[in-house]
Amino acid sequence: MKETVKNIIEKYVNISCESTFIVGFSGGWDSMCLLDIMNKLSKEYGFLLVAAHLNHNWRGKESELEKQRCLEFCEENDITFISDTLKEGLKATELVAREMRYDFFKKCAEEFEADAILTAHTKSDNAETILYRIIKGTGLNGLEGIREVRDLGGFKVIRPILNFSRKDIEEYCIKNELYPNNDSSNTNTKYARNNIRHNIMPAIKNINPNIENSLITLADIAAGNNKVINELMQNIENQITIGDKWLTQNFLILNSAIKQHFVYKLLLNNDLEPSFTKIQELINFITENQKSKTGKTLSVSNDKWLFVSHKYTYFVHSDNYQKIEEELIINSEGIYEFAGKYRIKISKNTKKIEKYPKGTGNIAYANLSQVGFPFTLRTRRNGDIIQPFGMQGKMKLKKYFINKNIPEHDRDKILLICKDKEVLWAIGAGVSEKFRSEDIPPYKFEMEKISDDNA
Repeated sequence: MKETVKNIIEKYVNISCESTFIVGFSGGWDSMCLLDIMNKLSKEYGFLLVAAHLNHNWRGKESELEKQRCLEFCEENDITFISDTLKEGLKATELVAREMRYDFFKKCAEEFEADAILTAHTKSDNAETILYRIIKGTGLNGLEGIREVRDLGGFKVIRPILNFSRKDIEEYCIKNELYPNNDSSNTNTKYARNNIRHNIMPAIKNINPNIENSLITLADIAAGNNKVINELMQNIENQITIGDKWLTQNFLILNSAIKQHFVYKLLLNNDLEPSFTKIQELINFITENQKSKTGKTLSVSNDKWLFVSHKYTYFVHSDNYQKIEEELIINSEGIYEFAGKYRIKISKNTKKIEKYPKGTGNIAYANLSQVGFPFTLRTRRNGDIIQPFGMQGKMKLKKYFINKNIPEHDRDKILLICKDKEVLWAIGAGVSEKFRSEDIPPYKFEMEKISDDNA
């Protein structure tokens, strides 16, 4: 079993004395087995092993006792232990629990600069997942079940015991004198997966005692068929995508089966549980909002939204909504850094400009005869106004952005050169009439991004 775990990990990352691995550790049978195996491997290779325990805070004292037993096991075996407890009042659903776990694992991986995150999914978990997806309604992609590896924000999540059944795990724990926690919520059949495990799977085994292997075989067949389909779909995908965005109108002319395929793939790529209902919901939303100029958003999870406009369809993540609250006062020409992510250079210009930029890029020329220093560099605020280039009157910045077809979730990211409440340059969107240049403009404004962190 140890050799199998080692070989699966080495398919995706190198194991050495410089490696670091995060193991999701609930203290149950599966995670206890995996952590024990990894502890033995760490003694051979000398890598850092970190057990990450998340207390969902659903079962009061029982959860605290489980956390304590996990800590004691790690102290006895010289394993680094890290834990966190969720706030009370969070919705007690499988989906929320899963999202919170992976958020926690990612934070741990970032803190320890881990090579990979390891979770203790088993063959039995995989079979139950496939059956769950069949019941909920799924396509061929869903029939592939749990993947041996997936990406989580730049970190690999590897499932090294995915080829072992729950029976194999129990035998390992007993043989190695391990004493796992027994989570009482695992027997609560109000949760769909527990119902499948304790009621539906046993009933099916009366018909087919080898149902787990049958479902895994089905997953292998689906994976093979998907490879063929994906090769054929790649040509179509090239016609509907620009980067990570879909061309909305190109997507809508596809037939319904191909639309479903692409939406299913989109959900999987964004770590969302696909179902026929969810797929149809997204297709309907795209269809209903295909003519929106500034776009509409649909909440798909607690940190992801589907954005649809007449031009593009794509997922928006919570990072897109993080607004820079800082402001920078610019008193004279020079080079300034802003929010640790941007650099703006303001300099006098004496050369004749053959072609003026449109103002929708990162360079603008300005005649400061109407307005002069100081300026403020910041993001939008209530009450902001602008006098659009070529116009006599002023308008609210919000209306200006709407006229420019700038999506709502992008407006807080646009940096502004302002004089009090008046915007002189919405960087990347346009310049004010008050920045209109003469033949030899005296000042050149240049904006440069120096870091992509949370941008």
